[in-house]
Amino acid sequence: MARSIESHQRALRALLARTHGPGDDAVALPLAQAAGRVLAEDLLAPLDLPPHTNSQMDGFAVRVADLAATPESGTAPGDGTEPGAGTARGNGTAAGSGIEGGGSVTLPVHGTRAAGAGPVHHEPGTATAVMTGAVIPEGADAVLPVERVDPPRFDTPTITVPAGLADTTAEGTFVRPVGSDVARGAVALPAGTRLGVAAIGACAALGLVADATVLVRRGPRVLALSGGDEVVPAGAELKPGTLYDANGPLLDAWLREAGAEDVACLRVSDDPALFVERLEEAVRSLRPDLVVTSGGISAGAFEVVRQGLEAHGEDAWFGHVAVQPGGPQGHAVFRGTPVVCVPGNPVSTWVSCEVLLRDALAAVWGSCEAPRWGTAVLTEEVQPLPARTQLRRGRVTGHDDAGSARVALVGGASSHLLTAAARADVLVRIPHGEAPLPAGAAVAVLPVAGGVLALGGAGEPCEPGGDTTRPRARCASPGLDHDTTRRADEKDEGDDE
Repeated sequence: MARSIESHQRALRALLARTHGPGDDAVALPLAQAAGRVLAEDLLAPLDLPPHTNSQMDGFAVRVADLAATPESGTAPGDGTEPGAGTARGNGTAAGSGIEGGGSVTLPVHGTRAAGAGPVHHEPGTATAVMTGAVIPEGADAVLPVERVDPPRFDTPTITVPAGLADTTAEGTFVRPVGSDVARGAVALPAGTRLGVAAIGACAALGLVADATVLVRRGPRVLALSGGDEVVPAGAELKPGTLYDANGPLLDAWLREAGAEDVACLRVSDDPALFVERLEEAVRSLRPDLVVTSGGISAGAFEVVRQGLEAHGEDAWFGHVAVQPGGPQGHAVFRGTPVVCVPGNPVSTWVSCEVLLRDALAAVWGSCEAPRWGTAVLTEEVQPLPARTQLRRGRVTGHDDAGSARVALVGGASSHLLTAAARADVLVRIPHGEAPLPAGAAVAVLPVAGGVLALGGAGEPCEPGGDTTRPRARCASPGLDHDTTRRADEKDEGDDE
């Protein structure tokens, strides 16, 4: 009986967890070399961020109490000034404010503070001009945006605050309190955070220099096997019956993106004894944490991986997962090293890595993010397979009137259509069933690296087979506009790859 996607994911997690646990083998790296890595421990803030209470706007720092002057007194309550000496309030609307109200407040402007200037004392009953990022003067507790006062500029001796603004401004308005991002000693970035662009920026804001060390998770050392007698390396003569090795470079690139510490690639032939000999030599010399093989696991006469591991490995399992592409799958332990076996058609190899192997690497090694499925609606009718989930390739083409992402399929269902897969930016999960899924049906989608960018700022992707009623960007490869392969509903379900 075929495994489900979820049951095979659990099996791979258990396989990898036999030799590795979360947090094992962390390594200290200089921050300059740690971009893209995953923190192995919490990073504590060495200072408050922001380090000073500052302005969120170009505007005027004020005391909210000074905006509550009464028409009867003409002064702000509690400011200690004579009536009319500081804050004045009228019964009309500030000229040019465009805001109706029961009274406006006029404040003299007392100084200008730029970002980077030190703190100063705020005089009650006045307004201090402050630029974005400037330290809030001591005693002020709110900022009025310059465009909302009259006159809406800084070269003025006084400003008039419209009644509507005066009545609705609360303490803390447009003020960034000290430590409001993170307080000194608190967790700034928790363990498990990938040091992406924002995280690197946060480290810099906290004052970490490029050679400051951070403790990051070590990714797995992986041995990737691909090949077969028909496969030759790029640059070699392509004789009749042979093809260039796509899976070796594909696995190398994918594993490095998924956080592998190091990847060694090995091409093997269809000789089972030689396969085992070369695998044993590579495992002994390279000491990988994981072996990933592509191909050689199905029902053919030259299934070198399955034959070799069933005879010389431990706890070997080879069977089927109820999915297309990627039906044949396997795993074993060889000389104490977990081995994950995926099918050899290039799209099957890639899809297996994205949906099955990524989940295990994320759960056990924490070296990459787990698959994160979202939802989109189909732009066209799709015929499911009766008994297997399909993972079709697609592109998000925009949104419908309800705001749902729209996804168009790219290429056919066959697992050799690698250039079509390279034009996709999502995998589309088509559940098994008999009835067609109509255009507009909701489906699960998994973002993947790839896709065709719009050219010349046209705003629409180059979309083979997409919605032809919408404007389209110029296509970099016009010959790839139309899929000439069979549709999914015409596909022979016997093609397990």
